[in-house]
Amino acid sequence: MTLILILALAAAGTALALLARAVLLPRMRTGESVSQIGAYGLGRNVLPREGGPVSSRLGRLAARVGNGLSFGEARRQEAQKLLFGAGIYRLAPATFLGYRLLAGVGFGVALFWVSSLAGHPLIGIPVSVYGGFIAWLVPLFVLRSRARERLRRIELEMPELIDLLVVTLEAGLGFSTALQRSAARMQGPLGQELTLTLQEYGLGLSVEQSLKNMVERGDAPAVRAFVRAVTQGQELGISIGEIMRSLGNDLRKRRRQLVEERAQKAPIKILFPLAFLILPVIFIVVLYPGLANVLEFLGS
Repeated sequence: MTLILILALAAAGTALALLARAVLLPRMRTGESVSQIGAYGLGRNVLPREGGPVSSRLGRLAARVGNGLSFGEARRQEAQKLLFGAGIYRLAPATFLGYRLLAGVGFGVALFWVSSLAGHPLIGIPVSVYGGFIAWLVPLFVLRSRARERLRRIELEMPELIDLLVVTLEAGLGFSTALQRSAARMQGPLGQELTLTLQEYGLGLSVEQSLKNMVERGDAPAVRAFVRAVTQGQELGISIGEIMRSLGNDLRKRRRQLVEERAQKAPIKILFPLAFLILPVIFIVVLYPGLANVLEFLGS
């Protein structure tokens, strides 16, 4: 009897555990999906770390300023595209515009305060306006420079991705699986974009739509060519492996051209430091002894 009672209690406990799991499992899966969607499918390896309490308070102030002022939908879309191009996914366009406005107003007020302490308030008015305008433009210039450099790195890293896809596709894997295997080996900006693309695909988007979102985030020529080739291959039923092989040859030629173009621009870029930093020092070193002798002779 004791053995039967123990087995009955064990069976009842197992049944209760399975019933609780059956009731709670859909809710747990829903919570996981909602948390993934709330994070926009971004993993820890993609997102930057959160700032401290000071930066969070400043961020809330910038968000209020950006949302309170109407900057226009076109400007917000442009800011969103620049933020995605620079790899900044957590920052909202309104918050970025609020940061710009706070930087311009804060720097202008600081310049006016310094000029007032120096006893030149009238001179401080145009100086503060000009300084505020420069502070308003500096974040946009930095963001554009970062986005341009990031897209250039994606452009240079794309041939390696194509080579990995060719190897995995010819090994018999499907395109989505080959893209996952290839993305796991990629680092840098391209690896981040592929991780985000695959996480969007895991949330329910199609491969084509996920790749189109990748183009919207990083509008580089190599990315456009890659997405166009994949989309055409899926629509026409052509072998993706052959398309990737020909695309890889084209992208390697383009990368060589980009490197040669940057090498040809180097002599032009070196003209500024050569003309304004190096040549004056050489003239001083070479001409000063002779000028000193001439001035000494004329003085005597």
